[in-house]
Amino acid sequence: MGHNHTNHMWMMLLACGGAFVLLFALPLLGLSKNLAVGISIAFMIGLHLWMMRGHSDHSHTEHKGGAK
Repeated sequence: MGHNHTNHMWMMLLACGGAFVLLFALPLLGLSKNLAVGISIAFMIGLHLWMMRGHSDHSHTEHKGGAK
């Protein structure tokens, strides 16, 4: 497991944790539950798209055992 894989794992954990924090914290701040769910879902989708931007930077030879 490389350094990039470890960073990606931490980003995924923080993104999911952040979405759950929003899900429970926003109603405590006075927002309706429906709005809190909508914001949390939008947050999750946005962060998944943001995290996927790094996947196109990997070379395909890295996954096939190296360049020949």
